[in-house]
Amino acid sequence: MATTLPASIPVWFRAVALLAVVWNAFGVAMYLSSVGVFGDPMAGLSDAERAAASSIPIWITCAFAIGTFAGLIGSLGLVFLKAWARPVLIVSLIALLLLEGWIVFLSGARETFGLAVPISVSVGAILLVWLASHARNRGWLS
Repeated sequence: MATTLPASIPVWFRAVALLAVVWNAFGVAMYLSSVGVFGDPMAGLSDAERAAASSIPIWITCAFAIGTFAGLIGSLGLVFLKAWARPVLIVSLIALLLLEGWIVFLSGARETFGLAVPISVSVGAILLVWLASHARNRGWLS
């Protein structure tokens, strides 16, 4: 059973989906950097930042990986108008909320790194789930 898409997907949706790919590609690059793919992840960090980075539990590193890679894959799904983008973005949101919740409430890193990144990442992930839901409800995804 084939689903017919509307003749015209709004330009704003396509622009936001492309922006989401760039945003999440940056997140993947940050993850890869944090695990040493691009060199020593501790290079250039202050003592406080080194202490915070070395206290990160493995389950948080896993949440970071899942959140960023699922975010990128889900955003690509939006670009290609795929209905599977929404559940993938929900997985990303859950993983990122675990990560950001740990940073804000449990790690003690809030004093070192602040709240700007955890808030912007969480809001971005929530908005992408909303966007995927909106697109699904409008019949833009197949």
